[in-house]
Amino acid sequence: MENSHSSKPSDILLVDDTAEHIEAAVLVLKNSNFRIRVATSGDEALNLIYKQKPDLILLDIYMPQMDGFELCKLIKNTPDLRNIPIIFLTSYNDEESIRKGFDFGGQDYVVKPYNASELLARVNTHLILKKHTESLKEANQELDSFCYTVSHDLKAPLLSLNKLVEILAEDHINQIDENGKELISNIQEKSIEIINTVDRLLEFSKMCEMKVHYQSLNLSDIILDVYNDLKSLESHRKIILNLEPLPFIIGDSVMIRLLILNILSNAFKYTRHKETAIIDVGSMEVNNEYIFSVSDNGAGFDMKYSSRLFGVFQRLHSKEEFEGSGVGLAICQRILKRHNGKSWMKGEIDKGATFYFSLPKNH
Repeated sequence: MENSHSSKPSDILLVDDTAEHIEAAVLVLKNSNFRIRVATSGDEALNLIYKQKPDLILLDIYMPQMDGFELCKLIKNTPDLRNIPIIFLTSYNDEESIRKGFDFGGQDYVVKPYNASELLARVNTHLILKKHTESLKEANQELDSFCYTVSHDLKAPLLSLNKLVEILAEDHINQIDENGKELISNIQEKSIEIINTVDRLLEFSKMCEMKVHYQSLNLSDIILDVYNDLKSLESHRKIILNLEPLPFIIGDSVMIRLLILNILSNAFKYTRHKETAIIDVGSMEVNNEYIFSVSDNGAGFDMKYSSRLFGVFQRLHSKEEFEGSGVGLAICQRILKRHNGKSWMKGEIDKGATFYFSLPKNH
């Protein structure tokens, strides 16, 4: 097994108040090079968890004082502990407890009396999944750090290059023919385009680093405020905003404003060729979350390419048709992930698009 070859044995916390069940589980696990710690109550388990965070918890449901559900809820509501996989130990035909265990954040369950190969298989599977998840998280953090560093280091020389071209044009304007002036203009245009792209990449990278400050937010006011700002920049256009009354949300004011700015900027951009642009904003409640929609009557897109929408630097329209870096929707998705929400889009060519996003009612 993978665990038997690792230099450091995985730490498993077994939480059960029945001696024979403890003995049976230890008997199965002890030969697989696991470090096994045992707690016979919820309070004792918490003490052991805080002393050293285990790699996995085997948790009995029925215990006096604090049962397995309460302990699981405590663990999953603690940021430093919530990623510890929990396998519930339950009896045959106890479907209600199994369902409840998943609702409270448990990853799996094993029925008693233990089948040795099943218990080992489930433990090893969740340890491997945890290891892969941690490796992926670490790789993403390194990638974000790399993107930030590269973007930051690129910006200074690009700004210098742009300034040098500007000085060249000013100092030698009488010695440069029309072809040369056009070439300088193209260089300036392209350098500004790259600087803007670098700025967007920096924004994208910062979304992982920024701390989220939760507060109650009036989403209707934010949308109206951003709409008025964008409209003032294109005052010559006829743009109608139909804004339904929206619920208050819990979120970070800076990030949510940036989310709305990206969504509405897209709606403004892709309705540019319409005589009258129409933007409809609405919401609905589904279970424990709000789902918001922002629709426009713009260029739309082909749904067969929808999987590319949220990728960094992915575009479904050429730069000649519509300007942009292709980072905006990726930033939206990252902001929503930081708020435990998600996003998706629907559209049709020349019939507009709708950006959907969800946010939990209570954070």
